[in-house]
Amino acid sequence: RSDPGTGTLHRTALLATAPGAVVALGEPGSSAALDVPLLRDRPLLDGAPAAYVCRGFTCDAPVGDPEALERSLRN
Repeated sequence: RSDPGTGTLHRTALLATAPGAVVALGEPGSSAALDVPLLRDRPLLDGAPAAYVCRGFTCDAPVGDPEALERSLRN
């Protein structure tokens, strides 16, 4: 959570999502991430913060760039 990239991705997700969307934030391997099914098996992206956009039971490939996250959330 202390990584600036995490804050940027989190802020992007919060600003770009529709009402009713779920935004979950956690550190891979932490007890909080293990307790939240949405965060299980969601690793970092080459050691950097990653965002996963999921719809239904399918998740897109992880992104680490805020612009790519915005595009993914718009689709």
